[in-house]
Amino acid sequence: MPIRRWTLFLVAAAAFGQDAAPFSPEPSRPWVPAWELSLRSDELSNPVETGDSFRRSDLQLRLRWSWELEPLRFVAGVRSALGSDGNQFNAARWDQQPSNGTQVDLAHADLSWVTERTFGSLRLGFQENGLLASQALWDRNLRLLGAEGMAGARDGTGLVQEASLRGVVGRVRTILGGQVDVAAGQAVLKLDTGPWSWTAHAGRWELSWDPGPERLRPLPGHNGAERQRMVLDASGASGKWNTVFPLEARWFGARNPETGETSEEVQASAGSRERTYWPQLSFTWQRLSSTGTLYPVNGDEWWYYRGARGPRYDLSLPLPHRWIATFTFLRQWADGEGYPITRKMLALVKRF
Repeated sequence: MPIRRWTLFLVAAAAFGQDAAPFSPEPSRPWVPAWELSLRSDELSNPVETGDSFRRSDLQLRLRWSWELEPLRFVAGVRSALGSDGNQFNAARWDQQPSNGTQVDLAHADLSWVTERTFGSLRLGFQENGLLASQALWDRNLRLLGAEGMAGARDGTGLVQEASLRGVVGRVRTILGGQVDVAAGQAVLKLDTGPWSWTAHAGRWELSWDPGPERLRPLPGHNGAERQRMVLDASGASGKWNTVFPLEARWFGARNPETGETSEEVQASAGSRERTYWPQLSFTWQRLSSTGTLYPVNGDEWWYYRGARGPRYDLSLPLPHRWIATFTFLRQWADGEGYPITRKMLALVKRF
């Protein structure tokens, strides 16, 4: 959806949070602007396929406007990017977003309701995916045109923060086109037991797409001339120790009921990304099978998008005024290959 740089025709829109249990909204305000600036340096080294190795840098600016008129909320946004490698390398480097240009980032509307014990929302338009998922399953930078809903409850003691059902259906915007459609639903449970907080979720994802090059390749053993369809059963759990120096562990898994193949992502972190000058160190292990992950739409900050495994290390330092600096190092092996590729990324982000 390209548009002239810094220009956005505002479309009706609305949003609920991805990871936080919903609470009563703040008082209504007129159009509220916000911005997020990201600067990143990226280096990938492949010791065998040296043509895949690269160095690049990029800048990204997201502008966002929101307007609240209870129980409605409208959100519109635009994303502008400037990269050193040009858009011609996006497909070959498995990118999910263009390196250069301006495009609509958000344009959606929310209708929500909140009582003392229950809550719900309906979102329509061009939006983020509000379901809980890991990078092995879904790239958080992707947007879809469709509908998303949530309905849930919590108790009066504070133990049950959220017991809800979430669902989403729509067409995903990717740089390769391919008419990628997603339909998914999940059950979510969030508990607060004092020093510990817990989250668990489980659901089913269905993805369909027209086969093509790069990420849109046909499923193994399927007719390459027909529309591809993949179904995954996905679940996850996490626990967080809410101390001065927080500790958190997460696990995400997915299984393809047709092939029996599985994929998973495990993460452990120490520290906070919110407390100024307090670092956070994270370790992530990702394992992707050929059909046990939604490879047309999973994260692009790794290298191989299926049939691979490897660790990732992130060191983040929150800075004043909502800036955060992050250094990432990862090593990944493709199945059947004896050599790893390495990737290093340095990012400086001014958050919304």
